[in-house]
Amino acid sequence: MKKVTLYTIGHGRHPFAAFLELLRSFDIEFVCDVRTNPRSRWPQFNRLVLAELLGENGIGYEHVPEAGGRLRHTPDEIERGLGRIIELAAENTLAMMCSESQPLTAHKIPRANCHRVGLLSPALKAKGVSRIIHILPDGRTAELDESQVPSIW
Repeated sequence: MKKVTLYTIGHGRHPFAAFLELLRSFDIEFVCDVRTNPRSRWPQFNRLVLAELLGENGIGYEHVPEAGGRLRHTPDEIERGLGRIIELAAENTLAMMCSESQPLTAHKIPRANCHRVGLLSPALKAKGVSRIIHILPDGRTAELDESQVPSIW
């Protein structure tokens, strides 16, 4: 497997223009939506609207529900979702997206705040993804050993 780097991002409460700027600042070509249910109280992040807005700005979009954290998926479903994420990341500069804008909590000992860190990242690294870069809401990034982060996932 060639060296694969992928980014993660949470849409949070960003206006679409701010979210797009974050994606552009890291040359993201494709967003892989790993929410189980790709809808939000912020309409710009509902699946169809988001896909259209990203497409208008030259960024691809795909929803991979098997990688969602809200339902218990079978091992085969999770495997299929992880495989699809790796396939997309091998072909594009990819951001794996869910709703949580902060990947870690602010506790004294930080914990995974979302399934991108607590569930998907360790599994993706175990499958050979060489680097996972978490885009933070202010545009900074974080890289960590997700397998060592306490998590409910």
